Amino acid sequence: MKEQSCPRRPRPRNRQTIRLADQGSAAAEVVILTPLLVLLALVLVIAGRLVDAAQVVDDAARTAVESAVIASTPQEAQVQAAATARYEIRHDGLRCTEYSMVTQVADFTAGGSVSVRIRCRLALVTLGIPGLPSSVPLSSRASATIEFYRELG
Repeated sequence: MKEQSCPRRPRPRNRQTIRLADQGSAAAEVVILTPLLVLLALVLVIAGRLVDAAQVVDDAARTAVESAVIASTPQEAQVQAAATARYEIRHDGLRCTEYSMVTQVADFTAGGSVSVRIRCRLALVTLGIPGLPSSVPLSSRASATIEFYRELG
């Protein structure tokens, strides 16, 4: 009769052997994760720039309509709104490749309203990231009511 041999258990590895087997895994993790972290940082930069630019356009429209509402005449309202919007956009450092603004003053009477619409095309080329569109359109609209008890010119 043959003796049955028990399968041998693998010899337990000591700490030094385990450490040698794991050597280099940190470098591999860094090589894999670095491009992903750089891509995440670029996405955050682009998103931050777009959110900031949209906020600037919103603020410019709001400020422009506020300055138009206090004007005496519709013509003065258009001039003040245009000057205010231009100043706000330049002051905040937004560089629009295309810019347009329309001030609606058809209802420029006591109790009437004024509205301003601003359109701006923000250039993304300055970021130098391949695959991005060259520019993104932004627009904002704001309106305000003229006070009821106000004398207009």
